[in-house]
Amino acid sequence: MFEPNEVLQVLSGRGAVSAQGIEPVAVRYKVVIERRSGIVVAHGSLTGRHAALHPLWITPDATLHLKDSRRLAVSLTDLVGDTAEFESTEPVAPG
Repeated sequence: MFEPNEVLQVLSGRGAVSAQGIEPVAVRYKVVIERRSGIVVAHGSLTGRHAALHPLWITPDATLHLKDSRRLAVSLTDLVGDTAEFESTEPVAPG
């Protein structure tokens, strides 16, 4: 059996975030991958240029490209200065 909100992995590094019709934006990321109610999800923060992140913040569906070539479907939920918070929009394969 698993614990509720069990942290499986914490990742950090440099990657990119993109969305349809928007150029990829270089970011530093911190991703927390955890199990919630039996589903593996991710959330975390991105740091990049505010002007480049803003169009992604107002777009509901984005993709975070990690340095290990994994891709996460995400939605940016908050943007303050050069830091954005995000949550995955699809279940995540534990790495």
